Amino acid sequence: MREKNDTGPMRWDEHARGGAGGWIKASEDRPGPSVEPDRWRAPRFPRTTVQRTTVRKRHTVLAVAGGLAVAAIALIITQAVRASVHEADTTTDSSSPGSLSQTLSGSTTADSPPRDVPTTTAEEQADAVDELLERSESDRQQVIDAVDAVEACASDESVDAAGRTLDEAAVRREGLVTGLAALDMGELPSGPLAAAGLRTGWQHSADADRAFADWADDAQGCSPGAVPRTSSFRQGVRSSELATAAKEEFLALWTPIAVRYGLPERDTAEL
Repeated sequence: MREKNDTGPMRWDEHARGGAGGWIKASEDRPGPSVEPDRWRAPRFPRTTVQRTTVRKRHTVLAVAGGLAVAAIALIITQAVRASVHEADTTTDSSSPGSLSQTLSGSTTADSPPRDVPTTTAEEQADAVDELLERSESDRQQVIDAVDAVEACASDESVDAAGRTLDEAAVRREGLVTGLAALDMGELPSGPLAAAGLRTGWQHSADADRAFADWADDAQGCSPGAVPRTSSFRQGVRSSELATAAKEEFLALWTPIAVRYGLPERDTAEL
């Protein structure tokens, strides 16, 4: 019985039988699925390589950002320094010419002499004090006359006038205190100490004048020779005693000064 020939069409394949070549069925020559190269797909890299690339990019971005920040800070500082220098130059230019050199050298203008240089001499200071003493002496007799007028109580009008005179004398005494405070006695021997004593004496005298002026008000309607010794009168007497004690301390320091500079010598009664 003839075997059925089911070999079918044959073809020679040089790669068959391990490369020795041989006939194979044509049916076995089936083309496999064509595989075209994936031209659009990006090459794949190991994960570590991608991570390293990303880190490098981040480092690059951070470095650029840091550089920009440092540059911005440097620009701000530069602008601030320039503004400070400009302001200092403006202040110096607005001052009077030579003010900077005067400040560095310690010099001053003629309108404001150094503190260690006296504005007046000792003789000029002594003359200024003597002028105030002259003014004080001129008020002395007016105060004595006014107190005597209250004591006499010749009339209400005379008592009232005496009170006004005493008030005015108190104002002038206080003016002497103010004038003395404005004087410089630093060049005189014991000058500041003498000034303190005289200032205290004149202030007590002003207090006495006001107290006697109040006594004149108390004496309104009095009878001649019968004026009451009220508390105002007693206050005036006490203030007068304090004034005399302070003036004596002043004269103990002032008399040598007056003799040295040829000025009149005075006593407490004249002050």
